[in-house]
Amino acid sequence: MSEAPAVEPPTGKPAFEDLATAKALTALRLPLIGLPLAALAFAVPTGWLIAAGAGWIGIAVLGIAAVAFLVTTVLALIITGFWIGPAGRLLRAEPWRAASVKVYRPAKGFPRARLVVKEADGTSLSLLAPALPWAAQQILARTGKIWLVGPDDKGWVAIRSTGLAAPLGQARVSTADLSTGYEITVDQPDPAMASLASGDAVLAKVIAMPRKRSRTDMVAPVVLLAFAVFVVVDLLKRGVRADQVGLAVGVFAGTLIIVGFFAWRLYKALYWAKIDRLLSLGPWNAVTAELPEPTRVGRTTVTAQATLADGRIVPVTLPRAGHAIRANIAATGKLWVAGIPADGKQMVTGIPGYPFLNRADFGS
Repeated sequence: MSEAPAVEPPTGKPAFEDLATAKALTALRLPLIGLPLAALAFAVPTGWLIAAGAGWIGIAVLGIAAVAFLVTTVLALIITGFWIGPAGRLLRAEPWRAASVKVYRPAKGFPRARLVVKEADGTSLSLLAPALPWAAQQILARTGKIWLVGPDDKGWVAIRSTGLAAPLGQARVSTADLSTGYEITVDQPDPAMASLASGDAVLAKVIAMPRKRSRTDMVAPVVLLAFAVFVVVDLLKRGVRADQVGLAVGVFAGTLIIVGFFAWRLYKALYWAKIDRLLSLGPWNAVTAELPEPTRVGRTTVTAQATLADGRIVPVTLPRAGHAIRANIAATGKLWVAGIPADGKQMVTGIPGYPFLNRADFGS
């Protein structure tokens, strides 16, 4: 199996001191705060409208929004709410530790990921991971590696994968035999050997939806723009009377907003068309690259120094690169691109078998 080298969690310090872990825990906590506030923000004016005897349309719209946020709050609480507190304490007290893993799915019922973990000392753990994304399941199954902290006295565990595909995931110890289902199939055992980077199974599956939406989302702005142009042309032909100045200003302002909406959707469609073309330039290739270790999590434009096949060292700019890609380049010294890198060439970068994608501009 040809597995691309990828960054692994630091194991010599409390897990929370890892940048990706801390940011992921914060991100999981935000919905538990923001969703109830959003539900309250819609519920209060709903109650005020009911007390004032306002029309049913406004009450219905605000009430439905409040209920929707309330239901989402309950779901978030069920999925992660009871795990967040114990996980935070575990992450602050323990370091990540490595173990081997096999991933199973139940033969019937809700398709929750089942992880059979075997630690270095021979200890076995059966973990239920209900919110584990498909891409993370594939990476765990393909690499056979997992990192975890815990369990605590109630069986809560925090997990993550190689390469930061799952910077933080939830799991809980189960006493049942979780291997009674079926072991999931690894869609692509050798992602680095794919004939084209566009054939990378994990990457292709993850980007399929936004790529498709970039085309279907053009329908609404095109229709709106055509309607707006018709209204503006008709208004100009008829002429704007003195009492219609406010209406004309509103029409022109609305048209500009629609033009901006259309331009944004067009940009996204052109972006994905370019990504499709760049991913088809060839298979994944690795070049030696130097990049400082990231000091913050988020998207940042950085410039690495890459050594081409002929020995030349050229700068490579990664616009708004995600933390995972930057951390992988810094840790492994490898920059993976689709096709043959060359000075002055625009390419895409990622990691074979991982759900990451970014532009890479070679040359100054």
